[in-house]
Parts: sequence; structure tokens; C-alpha cells
Amino acid sequence: MNRIKLRAIDTLPRALGMLSLVALLAACGGGGGMDNSQSSSNSVSSDAAKNLSANTAVTPNDSVTAMSAAVSTAETVVAAGLANVTIACPGGGTAVYQVTGPDASLLLNHQLDQGEDYTLTYNACSSASGAASVNGSLTLFVKTKTADSLELDMATNNVVVTLPHGDVTLNGSSTLTRTIQTAGSTTTTTTQWVTPNFSVTSNRNGRTTSFSYSNVDLTRTVVTTNGAVTSTSFSGTATLTWTWPGGSFAVTLATQGSVGCDADGTPTQGIWSITLPNDRITVTIVPGTVTIAVDYGNDGTIDRLYTFTVTDMMNNAG
Repeated sequence: MNRIKLRAIDTLPRALGMLSLVALLAACGGGGGMDNSQSSSNSVSSDAAKNLSANTAVTPNDSVTAMSAAVSTAETVVAAGLANVTIACPGGGTAVYQVTGPDASLLLNHQLDQGEDYTLTYNACSSASGAASVNGSLTLFVKTKTADSLELDMATNNVVVTLPHGDVTLNGSSTLTRTIQTAGSTTTTTTQWVTPNFSVTSNRNGRTTSFSYSNVDLTRTVVTTNGAVTSTSFSGTATLTWTWPGGSFAVTLATQGSVGCDADGTPTQGIWSITLPNDRITVTIVPGTVTIAVDYGNDGTIDRLYTFTVTDMMNNAG
């Protein structure tokens, strides 16, 4: 088999690590410098593998987390005031919304109801102290609503969500489905995010990367006990194309079951794969340790195996 070597990671643009991410899959190559139609590589360094795995771990989680925050903030705004007036958000900032719907008697009940259309504009709006801050505008249509579930068709326009590790900018149309189950003091919130195409810009660790999602089906689960987040996880599939000044790169992410994360979103347990045009990377995490297997040519043979601490890997995210 003929193989073409890639340059070492330290000679590539830093954004390549983000490129090879998903990106998420949540909780937890193109033009220019590289041609994504070329033969498989046999020179993926340990630094490259570490960077790819770190970004694969964080991007899917960050994307679904940001979408979830935009929705929960919308619910808080609607509950806090009337349509067409500026509302002071409970955690700071302001927002305004407009609503139309089939039942005029429900438009003033301060909650999202089936069949209603909303337009919201956020100005550094937070749903509570310490919650994500949201800027920008979005529209949402309430497809279905029950006591414990909600399905929305959404369109975001430069919605910027500030998360603990950086900002995520959301552009595009998607469907979000959320279920909430409570047992005693424990609440489990599951959010599924589906979209055929979507654009995201991530600003993390001082670096900004833009990429496009396609064929996205990602799910994030958050467990809280007595109001405090105790665990998160993400699962699903997505194809992403990253862009940077030198070119672009496309990969497909797929988790094997759920990837468990701690309250901060750092992965603690799970397996996911990154499929490149010619190669495949499998990432396996057990508490504290990550093992990265590289299969050149995607022929089922492991050609490189790397092991790091999870802390070391996550320090390379971005």
C-alpha cells in the first residue's frame, strides 16, 4: 500500500487539531496546505493524536451545551416578562421577545406552548447567576410540548454563548428535543440536537476556529442532584469540515455508546472514533487515562498506539 506522510504536527497550523475533531459530539483533510483525497498517512505524531482527541472530546459537548443554553435562556426570558418590552434577565443582561400562536389565551401565560412562534434578541442575557451568557437573536417554533418534553425548530443568527471554557457562535437551523426526568432530588435532562447543516465558531484557549457541521445527531445528558451538576455525557454522530487560512479538512465523529464527563465537561469514560478520508482514529478513555489507536488506511490494523493522562490531553484542546 502506498502511503503519503503528513508533516509533523508542529509544522502544521494549530487549527489542524480542531480540524480533526468531530464535535459534538455533550456535558462530556481540502485545499491549501492539505488535500483530503490523498492516500493515508503514516506519520501521525503523539502531539497530533493528543490534539485531535482533545478537540473531539470538547467540541460536540460545547455545541449542544450552547444550544441548550440558548433554549433555557429563552424559557427564562418568556417567564420573566411580557412580549415586546425589554426584560432584565435574572442573571444579568437584557432581552426582548415577540410571540405569535394559535391560541391567544396562552400567549400571556409566560411559557412556551405548542404551536407558538418566538423571536428573541439577547444582550448578554443570563438565565441565572453563573449561567451561560447569551448574545444575538434566534427564532423558535414549538413543535410539541408536554409536561416533561419539548421539541423545537430553531434558527440562530450569530448567537454567541459564553461557556466556562470559551465562546461558541451558532448559525443555522436545527431541531432540538429535550426531556426532563426527576426522581427525588435527582434530575436528568437529555437534549438531542439534529441538523443537516450548521455553522459554528469556537473561541477556546485564545484560539478561534470556524467549522461546518453536516448530518448531525448529537445527544447530551446532564444529571443534577439538589440543583448541582454531578455528571454529563454526550453521544451521537456528526461530520465536520474545519476551515483555516491554509485550507480545510473533513472528518466524521461517532461515539460508541455515551462518553461520560464530569460536571466540568472533562471526559471520564468512553470510546469514540474519528474517520478521516483514508484513516481512522479510535479514542478510549478510562478514569484519568486516554488511549489513542491510529489505523492508517482504515483496514482494521492498529499502526500506532498512544497513551496520555486525560489532563495532558485536555490541555491541548483548542
